[in-house]
Amino acid sequence: MHILLVADSDEKYGASQSMKQLADRLLKYDKDMQISVVLPLRNHSEEYYQRLGCPTYKILYEPFCQNILEQKWKRPLKFLVRGAEYLFGKYFGVYCLSRRLDMDSIDLIHSNSSREDFSAALALKYKKPLVWHIRELGEHCFSFRKDYISLMNQAATQFIAVSETVKERWIKKGLQEEKIVRIYNGVDSKVSRKETYETDRSHKMRLLMIGAVYEAKGQWQAVQACGLLTQEERKSIALDIIGGGSPMYMGRLKNMIEEYGLEDTVRLLGYRENAGGNIACYDCGLMCSKSEGFGKVTAEYMMAGLPVVASDIPTNTELVANGVNGWLYRQGDASDLKEKMVYLLNHRELLEEAGRRAGEYARSHFTAERNAELIYKEYVKIGKRGNSGSQWKK
Repeated sequence: MHILLVADSDEKYGASQSMKQLADRLLKYDKDMQISVVLPLRNHSEEYYQRLGCPTYKILYEPFCQNILEQKWKRPLKFLVRGAEYLFGKYFGVYCLSRRLDMDSIDLIHSNSSREDFSAALALKYKKPLVWHIRELGEHCFSFRKDYISLMNQAATQFIAVSETVKERWIKKGLQEEKIVRIYNGVDSKVSRKETYETDRSHKMRLLMIGAVYEAKGQWQAVQACGLLTQEERKSIALDIIGGGSPMYMGRLKNMIEEYGLEDTVRLLGYRENAGGNIACYDCGLMCSKSEGFGKVTAEYMMAGLPVVASDIPTNTELVANGVNGWLYRQGDASDLKEKMVYLLNHRELLEEAGRRAGEYARSHFTAERNAELIYKEYVKIGKRGNSGSQWKK
């Protein structure tokens, strides 16, 4: 079986990490599998795939769906530059790839993102089955094409939604329900796990927040919640925020920390390559997003044995059972988040049991091995249906 994985421009965060992990686990699951990888020029992940033995092709193409910049004056420039690159990739990208890769050797194309349509162009031109991974809710962006729903329905053999929330949202957008299967993202199950929790108030309760630093991710809620703590409560709490993103928003967070006098309570640590490697050093993870397709970092917290305090958006309620493996607060309400912090500070004995349950739930639902196995089985179903020139089976 020869799979062509197609990426979008993300190279640091959830979607990119999930694709890397999937390639690694698929190759371990089926030793005879071949995987080739297509990356846009802005994605610099080629070394990783080459270490796996995957031929990697860098092609100039851009996603049709683009994030809206905070700086309004930059938006027209982005529209022009990205638009030109999108049009080039749309009309010449497929030709450029076909000059370097024998498309007849490909059994199936797997798109890693609902933001790009390069994979659809390949699938339609070469009549290949296409598995289209839907990781996003499709919000807070502008599109270079208005007919993307009809294109997706036409081109895709199978859609994989990373959560029930994503599945329901895209069905409402118009995707064919019979083509969509929900498969939760996978995370590394071999991470260090939290073994013991300090219940003594002399030890600070260490909170962690990992992810891209943008307003929709809600870091401001965590900082504001810490600002609402009493001076005595601040002495018992430490919050680390790890991730890079918007310089403008990062500046606002720094100003908030200074205004509230939280320099000894909150740290902005920036982007770190292996941020997930030290999760077990903390006592609780925070997920404060306004919206999430899945919340990979939530699953990572849980896999490491950390309970999660999460906003009560639909995706978080899929993963976090309030009072069982974590706690939910009203999204956007920093005061409610503060109350959850204080409650845990005063009932620290609850963290260990909730963390144990979080770990059990993650290991039964979110392992990278389970994710790869379920996706592989979708590949096999497509092959057995005869959607490509060749058929395969495990």
